[in-house]
Amino acid sequence: MDVVFVHGSGSAGAAAWPQQAAAAEPGWLFLTREGVADDAARDARRLLAWLRARGGGHVVASSYGANAAVLAAQIEPAVVRSLALLEPACFDLARGEPAVEEHIAAMTPVFEAADDASVSARDFSRRFSAAMGMEPPDVPEEELQARVSRLRALRPPWGIGLRSQRGLPARTLVVTGGGSRIYEETAGALVALGAQHVTLEGAGHRVQDHPRATQVLRQHWIG
Repeated sequence: MDVVFVHGSGSAGAAAWPQQAAAAEPGWLFLTREGVADDAARDARRLLAWLRARGGGHVVASSYGANAAVLAAQIEPAVVRSLALLEPACFDLARGEPAVEEHIAAMTPVFEAADDASVSARDFSRRFSAAMGMEPPDVPEEELQARVSRLRALRPPWGIGLRSQRGLPARTLVVTGGGSRIYEETAGALVALGAQHVTLEGAGHRVQDHPRATQVLRQHWIG
C-alpha cells in the first residue's frame, strides 16, 4: 500500500510521525522538508510526482501540510486514492468562520514582520506565540534561531489557492482533537465539502500521536 505522510510546520519526515514510523510498511513515505520552510505549491508538486510514479496512493497530512495535500488533490484528483487531514490548517476553505478569522487577524501582522531585520528572533518568537495563544518555547538560542528562521520563511496558511469549488476527493477524512475552535471550524467547512470527520478527544493538535490514530488511518484506507 502506497502512503505518503506530509508533516506540519514543525518536525519533518519520520520525526513528525513517530507512531506511524514505528509501524511503517513497504510503500510508506514520510515526506522530508525541502529548503528552509514548507511551501504548499512546491510540496504539492513533489507529492504529485511521487504519486504519479506509483500510479496513485493515499495521502495523510498534518496541520500546515494539509494545504499541500489538498492542493495536490485539487490539481490531479485521479492519483489521490484517499486523503486524511489531521487538524488541517486549510483556512482558505474556512474563511468567514469566527475563530478562523480571529486567528488570521492576529497572525497577519506577525507574518508581515517576518522580513523586518529590527525584529529579533526572540521577539519574533514571542509575537508568533502570543498570536497563537501559547507560551513562547524555552529552547537554547541555536534551536530558537532555527525555528524562527523556518517560521519567518513560511507562507501563511491562507491565500494559498485552495478552492471550495474544486471540492475534495470522495474519500476524505478529517481528524481533530476536539480542543481548538480553529480546527473544529475548519473541519466543519471540510465536512460541508463532503469529508468525514473523526474526533480523537484529548489528543491536542498532534492527533497522530493518539493511541488510536494509526488504526483510524488504516480503517480509512481500506474504506
